[in-house]
Amino acid sequence: MIQKLTISFFLILLLSLIWFVTGLINVKAAPSHTIKDNYAMVLAPRIETLTPANRLTEPVLIGQTGVTATSSSKLYFPAIVNNFCSTVFNYNEPIRYNLSKINAETAWNSCSQGEGIIVAVVDTGIDLDHPDLQANLVSGQSFVSGTSSPDDDAGHGTHVAGMVAGVSNNGGIIGVAPKASLMPVKVLDSQGSGSLYDVADGIEWATDNGANVINLSLGSVGNSSTLQAAVDYATNQGALLVAAGGNCGDAYYYLNGCSYRDQPVYPAAYTNVMAVASTDSSDNQSSFSNEGSYIEIAAPGSSIYSTYPSGAYATMSGTSMASPHVAGLAALIWSQNPDWTNQEVRSQIRATAQDLGSSGWDSQFGYGRIDASAALNSQTTTASTVNPGTEATDAAAVDAPYVPGEILLKLRSDVTVNHVLDPARLAQNKVKVAGTIDQLGVMKLTVTAGQEQELLAELLNSGGVIYAELNYIVTVH
Repeated sequence: MIQKLTISFFLILLLSLIWFVTGLINVKAAPSHTIKDNYAMVLAPRIETLTPANRLTEPVLIGQTGVTATSSSKLYFPAIVNNFCSTVFNYNEPIRYNLSKINAETAWNSCSQGEGIIVAVVDTGIDLDHPDLQANLVSGQSFVSGTSSPDDDAGHGTHVAGMVAGVSNNGGIIGVAPKASLMPVKVLDSQGSGSLYDVADGIEWATDNGANVINLSLGSVGNSSTLQAAVDYATNQGALLVAAGGNCGDAYYYLNGCSYRDQPVYPAAYTNVMAVASTDSSDNQSSFSNEGSYIEIAAPGSSIYSTYPSGAYATMSGTSMASPHVAGLAALIWSQNPDWTNQEVRSQIRATAQDLGSSGWDSQFGYGRIDASAALNSQTTTASTVNPGTEATDAAAVDAPYVPGEILLKLRSDVTVNHVLDPARLAQNKVKVAGTIDQLGVMKLTVTAGQEQELLAELLNSGGVIYAELNYIVTVH
């Protein structure tokens, strides 16, 4: 009888202890923020849940009815490990439709705001003194002749930068990745125009100086070997490139430098670039947004309010505005998963997008409109190959505008310009090497204006030339 009472006593004591412990342990989120809906269940006495350094974990015992594993001597209870942010992310900026539509606020509650990720804005530069950008800026570079600073003298790059990583300072606007770093790379002038040589040079510089994500809210209808080489170089070095899909989707295509409606623009149409289409506040396709086989993803791009030079703000529309939303999302994902490759980040963006238009991939929205919350709360991605139809090629030769008096040339390593052009021709056309992109092995030649086509034909017929092409003009999109 005494033995039975003793067993009963210890059983009651054990159950009381379990009840007491479960009453003490209570996981709470920071005020006004939601706990990340993510957990790990462990059925062994040893808990090994790996979490990022900025997370806290707290094991919670559940009731006896949840027992799922026993042994002859021990009783194990499943432990639910909740993840929550160790610091509060404060923000009080208005959350406009573009951020609301992509569920940015919920994504920020997943302990990632883009920390540790550098996003290069290859554009007209960035206002280096803007109160909503200054805290996130890192060193940049200008590739525009006559300028030494990447400060923005046009406005376009500053507007783009705000959407990527406008800081949380409870005023003005906030970006998709408000703690990501912004690298200003100026390749377009005060009119929003530049050359593909400068864009390629900017991409190479950004890559070599640590950019994880490169945003290209610009484009040209000229398909360039030099530009593609820069894109491939950056991708092979581990960067993710995101570009505007083009604004030639309506009857005003000619105002955006296109020869016909939905004409492919580059670099967006290259396989190693995420081409972004634009949506409006109702998740409809923006009227100006290009359709095509190269469109991979969509994001808000109509009537976007963002930063502008001299500490101002402005509303602008274009696939230029859609692209930085995707670049910002890439920064959020990479910050949360620093060991992922560029292809894994890219796959995560595609796999978690909200399908729009026709079921599955379509030429209007690609794989759908981005969803930041889904991208940060789904951790099951694996790198996948890009849709075979995503690289566009022109059906016919394009008469694209180019910089007068300039030719881009790539030679075999054992060949020089003197080997492929007659010395008399060099003197007659005043041919000079005006610049090189070392990592790409590309030279920019200056020649007598008006002689570009003739000299180009001669180069293409010479041995030792890998390619020679015109230096096409690139503009904002």
